[in-house]
Amino acid sequence: MNNHESISQAPVILITGASSGIGAATAQLFAQKGYRVVLAARRLERLQTMVEEIRTQGGQAIALQTDISRLDSVKRMVQDTLEHWGQVDVLFNNAGFGRLNWLEELDAVQDVQAQIAVNLTGLVWSTQAVLPSMITRRMGHIINMASMAAYVATPTYSVYAATKFAVRGFSESIRREIRIHGIRVSTIYPGAVATEFV
Repeated sequence: MNNHESISQAPVILITGASSGIGAATAQLFAQKGYRVVLAARRLERLQTMVEEIRTQGGQAIALQTDISRLDSVKRMVQDTLEHWGQVDVLFNNAGFGRLNWLEELDAVQDVQAQIAVNLTGLVWSTQAVLPSMITRRMGHIINMASMAAYVATPTYSVYAATKFAVRGFSESIRREIRIHGIRVSTIYPGAVATEFV
C-alpha cells in the first residue's frame, strides 16, 4: 500500500465544539493518531487556525462553521463531511455550555432554551444525521459528552444537569438501539476541567 492509499483509508472523526477545550485537544490527539479530522463549531477563525496547525504537523483536517442549535446547520455539517471525505467513522458530540445560576435568575431564552438546544437537541440531531451512513457501512462510533452532573445535580446547575441527565438517558437508549448495526456508543462523564467553561 502506497502513502496515498494509506491516507485515503484513514478514518474520519467529526468533532462538534472543536474550537476550544476538550474538543480542540481531541482534534489534535486524533490527528496525531492518523485520523482525518473535521472540526465543527461557530468560531470559524479559531477552527481555521487549528486546521493549519494540524496540517503543519502532517495531519489532515477541515473546518466547518456550525451552529449546533440549528437543524439546517447540523445537516449541512454532516453532508459537507460526507461530500468531502465520504464517511464518518467517529462522531464526537462534544459541543456544550453551561449557564450556572439560581433558576429564577436564568434568562428563559439565552440561558434555559439555549442550553437545551446545544447540550441536548444538537447532540440528538447530530447523531440522527450521521446514522444513515454509519448503518449503510455497518460500522461507526458515537461518543457523547455528558458530565458528572448527569449523576449528581447541584445547586445552580439545574438546567445544565437536566441536559446531561438527558444525554445519559439518550446514550443508554441509542446504544441498545443501534448496536445491531455494528455501531458503538460511548459516554464521557468528566468532572471539572480547565477549559473556557469554568
